[in-house]
Amino acid sequence: MRAGHKYIILVVMAEVQLSRYDTGKLDAAGPAFAEVREAALAMLAGGQQDEAFEFLLAALAAVLRKSRELELLLARLRRAGRSSERVDPKQLALLFEELVEQLGADAAAALDPEEEARADAELEREVEEAKQAGRDKSEPKPRRGWRTRNVPREVHRVAVEPEERTCSHCGGEKQKIGTDVSRVLDYVPGHFLEREYHLEKWACGTCKWGVSTAPAPRKVIPRSAAGPALLAHVVVSKYVDHTPLHRLHRIYERSGATIPVSTLADWVGEVAERVAPLVERIAARMLGKAYVVRTDATGLSVLDPKSPDHIERGTIWCTVGDERDVVFRYTPTGEGASGPWAFLAGRRGYIQADAANVFDRLYNGQVAWAVEVGCWAHSRRKFVALQDTDYRVAYPLKLITRLYRIERLADLRECSAQERTALRRERARPVLEKLKRWLLATVAQEPPSSELAKACGYPLNHWAALTRFLEDGRLSLDNNLCERQLRDIAVGRKVYLFAGSHAAARRTATLYSLMRTAALHGVPPLPYLTDVLKKLAAGWPDERLDQLLPDRWHPDPDPP
Repeated sequence: MRAGHKYIILVVMAEVQLSRYDTGKLDAAGPAFAEVREAALAMLAGGQQDEAFEFLLAALAAVLRKSRELELLLARLRRAGRSSERVDPKQLALLFEELVEQLGADAAAALDPEEEARADAELEREVEEAKQAGRDKSEPKPRRGWRTRNVPREVHRVAVEPEERTCSHCGGEKQKIGTDVSRVLDYVPGHFLEREYHLEKWACGTCKWGVSTAPAPRKVIPRSAAGPALLAHVVVSKYVDHTPLHRLHRIYERSGATIPVSTLADWVGEVAERVAPLVERIAARMLGKAYVVRTDATGLSVLDPKSPDHIERGTIWCTVGDERDVVFRYTPTGEGASGPWAFLAGRRGYIQADAANVFDRLYNGQVAWAVEVGCWAHSRRKFVALQDTDYRVAYPLKLITRLYRIERLADLRECSAQERTALRRERARPVLEKLKRWLLATVAQEPPSSELAKACGYPLNHWAALTRFLEDGRLSLDNNLCERQLRDIAVGRKVYLFAGSHAAARRTATLYSLMRTAALHGVPPLPYLTDVLKKLAAGWPDERLDQLLPDRWHPDPDPP
């Protein structure tokens, strides 16, 4: 092709691209555009036609690239302020050209945006159909607004006044034709009840020997006036409702009972000691029978007079077994030797956790021979953090979202473990293959120190663990269930700030274990703990402790 023809073709291409803009404004406000034109004309005047062609081609490519970046920036700005993390389809369409350049010529077929849109639309259609099928099988939806459960009901019958029972039109006596029902929900504030027991004493009037006294009710805490319901309320208020003890002290004072904060703290500690055997039973069941164990950790500030700052940062380790048992352990440090290495030593089944190095010994045989299961939520967060600064993460986020929608479809269809495994291998495996191709291509082109390269490195370095869920439908995509248990500690420490000592922190872990296990089984914490404390105080036998675990608890049987 002659140089003149090349130049004419290039000018036409440039005019097509620039026709989208006001070229008059470009000439007036774009000195860079004028410089490019002058440089190209100078090359042509000097006989450097090929060089001028390559120079203008590079300039046009830069304009096209900048145009795509600006359109993506505009799409991102339009999305700003929205709480949803879903990727805008228009943004994904704009990314297609970048993806083709990044992954090579073969990417056009593998990353067809229309095919991607069709796949998502088909998946959403299946999800909606499964939702509708679930609604058809389920009971009618309850009425909107307020609802009650196990609330005492008072029925007040309001009669029509006698003078209103005579018809004002004909003077005849009216007949009762029915009853209208009007409901009012009221609240009776909680109150204290002081029970006073008068214990009769009998003695022999002849020999003055052998005094008999009526038995006093057994107490949960020796020489303490606190009844089981009060102790349960203190514990539930702090560890379920996140009410610090100094605030609970003021609430009780308004209700007529002045109880020092130190006394409330002592009661909490005593309850923890009483229920500790139950938590140990939960832990033993988890370690011996759990098919999947999930684990994570969070920090807890603890007062320590021996520390230079008088406060230390301890660690609460959370372990969840098969979505039914929750056990928290406190350690003064975050070291694995006193945490998961000790608690999960010898484990051979599945363990799901994030990729923290502290868990490595559980998988490599140094402490245990467990099978590692990764967490897609951790992997996804690294891309979400870049969502407003790097438009390229829209594509991996879209694919990860599709994985979760497949899981949602399996939930709505109520798939068995085998059915879920088959669905994952059919629908999720191709998504993972696309994601891995993108990750490898991106890492190959990005500087290792860039945030995007680090975000891509996490799933690539742990790919085997992250794709483990394909082999068993009982495995989850993420460790969010464990993190939801830690949420109670995160919320609680914002209000009570710290534990009073390392021993208090261990008792805190014990009470959280029992309360969160009860929550997983849908057991109401206040009646449960009240009944358990009452039975333990009455001498419930150790060989029957399992009957007091949340999933086996029943309030009716009396202690022997």
